[in-house]
Amino acid sequence: MPDPTAEPADWVRVIITVDTGRDPAAPEIASAVLWAAGAAGVEEQESGPDIRLIGGFADAVAAARAAEQATSAGFGATVETIDDDGLDAWRAWAEPVRAGRFWIAPPWVDPPDTGPGEEILWIDPGATFGSGSHATTRLVLALLDDLVGAGTTVLDAGCGSGVLAIGAARLGADAVATDIDPASPEVVAANAERNQVAAAVRTTTDTVGTLAASGLRVDVVAANLLAPVIRDLGADLVRCVAPGGALILSGLLADRWADTVPAVAPLRADRVVEEDGWVAVVLR
Repeated sequence: MPDPTAEPADWVRVIITVDTGRDPAAPEIASAVLWAAGAAGVEEQESGPDIRLIGGFADAVAAARAAEQATSAGFGATVETIDDDGLDAWRAWAEPVRAGRFWIAPPWVDPPDTGPGEEILWIDPGATFGSGSHATTRLVLALLDDLVGAGTTVLDAGCGSGVLAIGAARLGADAVATDIDPASPEVVAANAERNQVAAAVRTTTDTVGTLAASGLRVDVVAANLLAPVIRDLGADLVRCVAPGGALILSGLLADRWADTVPAVAPLRADRVVEEDGWVAVVLR
């Protein structure tokens, strides 16, 4: 894992731009290439059918290797040396996005105008993945509004910046936020404090398998992950769902999500919601 405390001059970014109109699976595949090459984080910038994926790398050698792997996978990639930490180029144009009752907003922008019953989640991803702007995050957060209330227990698997755990806590839940990224707990804790739910969000870097083996059982498991990761973790995700509970899967393409569901048998799809070619699925 690249060190997010490296000197700013060491950071390099690899940029891949894909057209979802030509290949809806391209963002997922390109993102997976960047993560597999050792990116410290991957940010997605959407502009119509085009999605720009920016991977931050702590040195030029790792970035060049990532670009080569992207080229081998059929993507065009550019490598740029930058003056920030490799993950912050998006901050200048970041803006609030709507997700159910919530507006997800970075703390350095003006608050959006809210209507009756709407709330603001202030989220700074720091050195982790998850600004909350992607369609999959918005879909899951909106579903949590239907499934979570006072006293509900929630697991945010692969939590990144903790958007889903914090949203669940704001809805009244007690949440566990887990991610194998060692930078995640500090970022989640800061965001939980910022949203006044620090007491309701527990952070950890334990794997889902470790949590399942420890006996963790929750009312709702939220897993906004790539399809290959869901397939790998499927059995452990199911083990963490309490009797009568629900599993929310996302990070899945609208025309391929059914291929991933067998990984979480015997749970079955109860509801599917779609946005921008992505889906979130509630299974029970």
